[in-house]
Amino acid sequence: MNAPTILIALVVAAVFVAIILRGVANHKKGKSSCGGDCSRCRGCH
Repeated sequence: MNAPTILIALVVAAVFVAIILRGVANHKKGKSSCGGDCSRCRGCH
């Protein structure tokens, strides 16, 4: 692989990690993607 390909892969990986970490942080603060209704998406386990 050449340098631009590696750079693009790193950027994509960083975006995924940021999205996951933001979701975890919001969950710990009581926010969730299901609007606080955890029975709807079962995301509070």
